[in-house]
Amino acid sequence: MSVVSASQQNQKLGLSMTFAGGLLLTVDAPLLRLAHTDAWTIIAVRGVFAFSAMWLFWLLFRRFRGSSTPFVNGYLSVLLSCLTAVVSIMFINAIQLTSVANVVFILAFNPMFAALLSWLFLREKQSPATLMAIATAFVGVVVIVWDSINAGNALGDFLALGVSLTLAVILTIARWSGTDQSMSPAFGSLMAAAAVLAYASPVSLPVESWGWLALNGLIVIPLSSALMILGPKYIAAPVVAMFFLLETVLTPVWMWLIFGELPTQRGVVGGTIIILVLVMHSLWSMHDNSQTNARTAAPSTPR
Repeated sequence: MSVVSASQQNQKLGLSMTFAGGLLLTVDAPLLRLAHTDAWTIIAVRGVFAFSAMWLFWLLFRRFRGSSTPFVNGYLSVLLSCLTAVVSIMFINAIQLTSVANVVFILAFNPMFAALLSWLFLREKQSPATLMAIATAFVGVVVIVWDSINAGNALGDFLALGVSLTLAVILTIARWSGTDQSMSPAFGSLMAAAAVLAYASPVSLPVESWGWLALNGLIVIPLSSALMILGPKYIAAPVVAMFFLLETVLTPVWMWLIFGELPTQRGVVGGTIIILVLVMHSLWSMHDNSQTNARTAAPSTPR
């Protein structure tokens, strides 16, 4: 009874953390838009804030939990930090160049990219259902990008597609390494800030813009990242992936309520295809995992 109770408590904790983390992520893009400044200044200020918050967390964790993991954990950490810096630059430029709805719809394709890369480079077998989901979700991406080509703002969509692919590369490398690379995003944020500092103008930011960027860089990004990373310790990875869809679903709602920014009809169609595919695939994965666990736990029948 106590084992079941402990398992249920862990599941509730995992669900609570990932829900909170996914909900926090939904306000990332709206906060950046509320800053009302150029992309280079956002990258610089947000990068410094995010690095400072995560560095402080690392120091406290090292001091009070006795962690021995270095802040820069080997050469792979440097590589992942460079890729994270590229992601940061592409993401913030993407939300400046195209609709936020398009960006979050395309970012939802990231798990499919990760599955494809794992299949190609890590030789991790993917089920026919996963490969079919990748192909179907890509149709949704094509619908969104095609609409933007006609509207003349395709560059933002292609940057979002680059973010989705690069994030999948980061996850694949981190999985292959088998080492703790949790602080790589912090160093990557600082690298991105350093790369664009010459083009940024933080001194011209009004007080309210500093406030929005501080809320984003010091609280939303570090806290949401920590909660989502801790989630898989308590619940299955496919369940965690479901909570990333909160950003895809709710961010366009916030953009509509705050800025009156509505996605195009084709953007909604393409985004709906991606969301439906991801939800169906996640539900299938959870069912498949539960079936596998049940077979593993079942006692063997003596012959």
